[in-house]
Amino acid sequence: MGIERFVRLNLVLVPALAIAFYLFADRLPLILLPLGVGYLTFAVLISLAWGLSRLSLSRRSS
Repeated sequence: MGIERFVRLNLVLVPALAIAFYLFADRLPLILLPLGVGYLTFAVLISLAWGLSRLSLSRRSS
């Protein structure tokens, strides 16, 4: 999977996971909390880096 596809998938997946963790936090096993927070952090950082890279490339080409 390319990074662009990963970022586009996470535009839908990250908010859905965040809402699910918020709604079901008291019913989820404790081990899922650090795994979920870790994945959300990773996905947000990768998406931010990809977006800033695209922005930088578009400014250079202008």
